[in-house]
Amino acid sequence: MNRSALLMLPALLLAVPAQACTLWASVTPGGVLLAKNRDWAPDHVQSLRLLRPTGGLAYLGLFADSGRMPGIKAGVNEAGLTVVTAAASGLPRALRDDQPGRQGRIAQILRQSHTVENVVDAAPALFGSARAGFYLVADAREILLVEVGTEGRYRLTRQQQGSLAHANHYFDAALTGGQDKPGASSVQRLQRIRQLLAETAASPTLDDFGRFARDSVHGPENSLFRQGREVTLARWQIALPAGGAPELRVWLDNPGHAGVQQTLRLDAAFWQ
Repeated sequence: MNRSALLMLPALLLAVPAQACTLWASVTPGGVLLAKNRDWAPDHVQSLRLLRPTGGLAYLGLFADSGRMPGIKAGVNEAGLTVVTAAASGLPRALRDDQPGRQGRIAQILRQSHTVENVVDAAPALFGSARAGFYLVADAREILLVEVGTEGRYRLTRQQQGSLAHANHYFDAALTGGQDKPGASSVQRLQRIRQLLAETAASPTLDDFGRFARDSVHGPENSLFRQGREVTLARWQIALPAGGAPELRVWLDNPGHAGVQQTLRLDAAFWQ
């Protein structure tokens, strides 16, 4: 059984149909940075929980505790591996919702993996039967983008330099047999985060990532920070230094309630 500690608990909110997120990461001279803007229907409780699974690594997760798609949406484990996910919103709704026997893999990755290399080695078992969607994984040395398509298809992009970013559409149409239809918002958000990453390519900082997460130049629907029909409910930003403890910054921005922010140093004392 898992033993969990509830760290945050904002209130229930109004329902809006939504499926979107923006993910990005960079390898820097001092380590790796990773971020996620979580855009979803403001119809549910979110929380941060620290879990200690029997026989696995402890991990801290960002959870949707209710709503249409509850579960873990981002996390980091005691080995310093972090994972974030995004929905494959361009797939037809019937196909996206009807994936019998296929589950998300974020908790499994956090329980069993110390490094990006561990995830790559376990990729066939992890992603060959996973739900369609996108994963961005990082440790203090490298970053990994996973696009999980339909019928057991997936693609890995692994880098030890530069940046990776993703939104809600596939880069490789073959992963879905051509069924993915990229949405205008996903395309525009991806273009914008790539532009911002290019502007700070020499040495981005966690403060830069925080600034990117608040970017609203393309209006309420198509910006990285969204305040239209779809709302940015959470921002997850983490620094994984090559020789020190990770620093995690999390914002929960639930409409109708004061935003909640935490900055956590994930050192040995934290995990103990």
